[in-house]
Amino acid sequence: MEIITSLIEQYALWIFVGLALAALWYIQAIWRSHRRFGISVYGLEREAASIDRSRAFSMLLVVGALASLVYLTSRYISPNLTLFLPEEATPAVILMTAKPTLTPDIVIVLPGQPTPTLAGSPTPIFVNTALPAGGVGCNNPLATIVSPLPGAVLAGLVEVQGVASIPDFAFYVLEISTLGGNWLNLHTHNDPVSGGVLGQWDTSLYSVGDYSFRLKVHDASGAFAEPCTIPITIGGVP
Repeated sequence: MEIITSLIEQYALWIFVGLALAALWYIQAIWRSHRRFGISVYGLEREAASIDRSRAFSMLLVVGALASLVYLTSRYISPNLTLFLPEEATPAVILMTAKPTLTPDIVIVLPGQPTPTLAGSPTPIFVNTALPAGGVGCNNPLATIVSPLPGAVLAGLVEVQGVASIPDFAFYVLEISTLGGNWLNLHTHNDPVSGGVLGQWDTSLYSVGDYSFRLKVHDASGAFAEPCTIPITIGGVP
């Protein structure tokens, strides 16, 4: 609606010129029909002239209504349209990063290992990030990883296959974690995949060790079900 009112405001002068020409045309049509009605002898001719006159008069009223609408839109509606429309939400920006950004003072802990006590902590804090051998959340046939398999030892360039095609699909994300809640983005895609390649990533960018790997599929509202998460191991040179 905002685009339409803006165009009307921008080209209001030309629209008024066009409507004025149309009004002149229908005024002449009314005059011609009235003149034919006056000089006609036969009833059919008078009836046809009367119909033409009524039609031209109706179109003249339509032109007048359009002119009034254009005037109101360009003078009052368009300049004040922002007062009636809700503010647009700022869209979320999804960043695709091939390599995780190092954050100072963060200790990386592999799944299954306790988190050490940070300096200044009053009491020891341990967080266990163990993951079941078969993974979790992969029982949804519309959002699941087919390859690699849970527990796979990976090296070099890895091709991830699976399904990401939920109702009201928006986008999906492939992520890796070395610490329970520290998930790093490997790949983001905006097209659904009914069965095939979800993306690729280079394991050589990461140290040898155990990791958690997951697929998270979002719908148009930004919501997502439990991600399909599997344990994997990065094992050196392929």
